[in-house]
Amino acid sequence: MLPNLSYPLMDPDETRYAQIALEMVQSRDWITPTLQGDAYLDKPPLMYWLTAASFNLWGQSETAARLPSVIAALTTVMLTFVLGRRLVGSRAAWLGSCALILCGGFVLAGRFLILDSMLSLFVLTCLLTGYIAVRESNHRWAWWIASGVACALGVLTKGPVALVLCAPPLVMSGWLRNDQTRVRLFHWAAFAVPMALVCVPWYVAVWKLNSNFGDYFFLEHNLKRFTEGSNHEQPFWFYLPVLFAGMFPASLLLPSLAVFLVSRSDRKRLLRSQDLGFVFCSSVWILFFFSIARCKLPTYILPAIPLICLLLGSMLHHTVFNSKLQNRITEFLKPFPKRSNLILVVACLIILGVDFWLTNQGLSGRVSGVSMAVLLVCIVVVLTTVARWKRSDCETHRSWAMTALIAVALLAFSASWFLPRLATRLSVYAHTEKIIEQSPGTPIVFYGERPHAASLRMSSDGVVYFPLERDADFAYFVKSHGQVLVIMHRSQVAETSCMIQATHQLSSTGTHRHLFWAKPLPYVAKQTAGTDSAEIR
Repeated sequence: MLPNLSYPLMDPDETRYAQIALEMVQSRDWITPTLQGDAYLDKPPLMYWLTAASFNLWGQSETAARLPSVIAALTTVMLTFVLGRRLVGSRAAWLGSCALILCGGFVLAGRFLILDSMLSLFVLTCLLTGYIAVRESNHRWAWWIASGVACALGVLTKGPVALVLCAPPLVMSGWLRNDQTRVRLFHWAAFAVPMALVCVPWYVAVWKLNSNFGDYFFLEHNLKRFTEGSNHEQPFWFYLPVLFAGMFPASLLLPSLAVFLVSRSDRKRLLRSQDLGFVFCSSVWILFFFSIARCKLPTYILPAIPLICLLLGSMLHHTVFNSKLQNRITEFLKPFPKRSNLILVVACLIILGVDFWLTNQGLSGRVSGVSMAVLLVCIVVVLTTVARWKRSDCETHRSWAMTALIAVALLAFSASWFLPRLATRLSVYAHTEKIIEQSPGTPIVFYGERPHAASLRMSSDGVVYFPLERDADFAYFVKSHGQVLVIMHRSQVAETSCMIQATHQLSSTGTHRHLFWAKPLPYVAKQTAGTDSAEIR
């Protein structure tokens, strides 16, 4: 998860959140997040605070922007084991944490500057520490307060959704079991104390400074997004394929997990503890809540993945890795490493195919060496797997460990090599950098497209932004200069061409769909040949 974090920020979320943090550093206003100078009240500020602090500590770069998310993801893996072992046992928790780091969606989300990775950390911490606090007859107040603090930090990360994800499983568990785990009213009163101390000061301060905060944040960006869907409306079953894709390759074990959890066999019932039932109910609640919401994005269900991985770890502990217990799941999973090796090779070949396509599109880099090395490894894995197909030792712990290492290699290649190359290919800033290297001094104009976090990739000298409302100023600027590099949406091309057709011709650079040349017509070029680049403001 740590190597090569310096690739260009992905638009729109990463660039937007980085820009907010940059403006916090510049303005020193830690109460009201701003975007291009305007108040940005969509989300609470914890991620912006941490990103701004990372900029102050490590300098303003893509790596510093992503470090809070990476650290949150790594901490989630650690706490999956540390807290999970109290519920499902050490080996099951260890296998669960290993499964978590083998979930491609979790790994990739942890390498992005988005809120969901940090929200997952606090939701997992709140649920597990809260349950540990009440699962025995003597309630552990230290664990319960820790749960309240984690929930408060989640609310400060992404709003009330953190409380909605955490509170119902704690209530439901005690109601279903009807024992000491039932949370009483005075427990919730104590739970609310850290919530008040951590969250309320910022909410009160930002509401006092921005009178429209209440309606905009709570109604527009929480209630209405849940009930109306905004521009991300999806069907109820949307998260079924998303969950399988997001947990790949660990998701190959999900069918066996389903059998383990719903089987009515007395032997399997004995393997499912009440503590495991809480983990199951918590993961189901998170998936159900986001499924009934009208607004759906793939990363929303990230908080459920660590819990599902604990279920996977428990299933593996009681079946494959327990030689004393033999059941149908154990027999079914015996050839799992062999089948998985071939599936992983197919997945790797698909990624290599896309990588080769990017190479043919003119993307520079040490493509052939890395890709050919990965291709050679794939061939070796296939030959080895086929040669050992009928050998009985294929179902041993060593075979499972080898499959896990192959999965690690696939995810490392995807996250540390392929994803940065893809991000570079998609980034308008990366292509702008290359063009400016060949044509230094060329003015760069953002027309309609916001220059979010552009300062991380290019100097502010020579960079100008015009909103669409200032079309006359934009046209005058272009006409007053020679060759200009314009960054704008493709839908504005026809209108923009008409505005500047008297002096300039608009054409695509051929490198990025939002990158265009505004080149002076021949008779205008002679008049503007002496224009000094110092005139740019």
